[in-house]
Amino acid sequence: MKYIAVCAKGLEDVTQQEIKELLKASSHILIPGRVLFSARSVKKLLEKSQSVMKVYELKQQCHSLDEIKPFTVKSPFRVVCSRKGAYALTSQEVEQTVGGLFYKKGAKVNLEEPKTVVLVDIVDDDILVGVDLTPVPLSKREYRVKMHNISMNACVAYALVRLSSYKKGKILVDPFCKDGVIVIEAARFAKGKIFAHDDLFSNVKNTEINATLAHMRKEITVSRIDIEWLDTKFQEGEVDCIVTAMPFPSRTMPEKIVRKIYKEFFYHLKYILKKGGKVVCFAPILDILKEMNELLEIIEERDVSVGNAQYHVVLFKK
Repeated sequence: MKYIAVCAKGLEDVTQQEIKELLKASSHILIPGRVLFSARSVKKLLEKSQSVMKVYELKQQCHSLDEIKPFTVKSPFRVVCSRKGAYALTSQEVEQTVGGLFYKKGAKVNLEEPKTVVLVDIVDDDILVGVDLTPVPLSKREYRVKMHNISMNACVAYALVRLSSYKKGKILVDPFCKDGVIVIEAARFAKGKIFAHDDLFSNVKNTEINATLAHMRKEITVSRIDIEWLDTKFQEGEVDCIVTAMPFPSRTMPEKIVRKIYKEFFYHLKYILKKGGKVVCFAPILDILKEMNELLEIIEERDVSVGNAQYHVVLFKK
């Protein structure tokens, strides 16, 4: 059977890697944010994936609602529409139109307790129709009871960890941990030495709470420290990976303060990061960070989006 894995746009290769690891299946990017693959079963992917937000069995790809051909479904059913980009009809109008096609074929409707959820996934000019296997998105994490106001999607956090080449036994540090999503996803992926730091006690406390609920508290060392004290926590050349959501200029964070933080950040990386170590930085804008970098090689840049949120990722190497 053919399936679609929905993931963050710009991080499709991480999802492809995960599909290969979990299902031993090849895949390709059908459209941005949508990875197509074939498998006899997707059970293992649904249970263990950290990069996939949603999975559905693909029934049809087209460019107009007029082209949709209803297929056999277990009744009762409902139709759900996901839209990204400009489209003439609202999601509700799409659901009503497509639902009518299945209803005319004899399928019964139940919006509250359907046995089948027909997903109409619209991305710009592409319409993908299938059976939703994940009515509750896989990106939802039960441990996230404490959310930072600029926190990232958990699937994106996991993907950033994978970009850093973190694996079992390595040392990973998040110096601006906020609610701890990066370090928790790292600990869920592989056991190593994982450190979460932040200069705000509230962020440290929230990280501890979320890590406890994720059953990963023992895997993560959490502490409140300012960035200027980072080098006191590690030996020279000890750290393998830095993965973090960087502070960035905003109404509450003046550029002058951001530049000071970046200066301290690079100063301490020079000491604690081992040769060949990787640094993955994530933020809506990272122009100033790249401008101030005089130590590390920029080996990759990516634009990443989840829904309407746009971000930039820069991957450095010492």
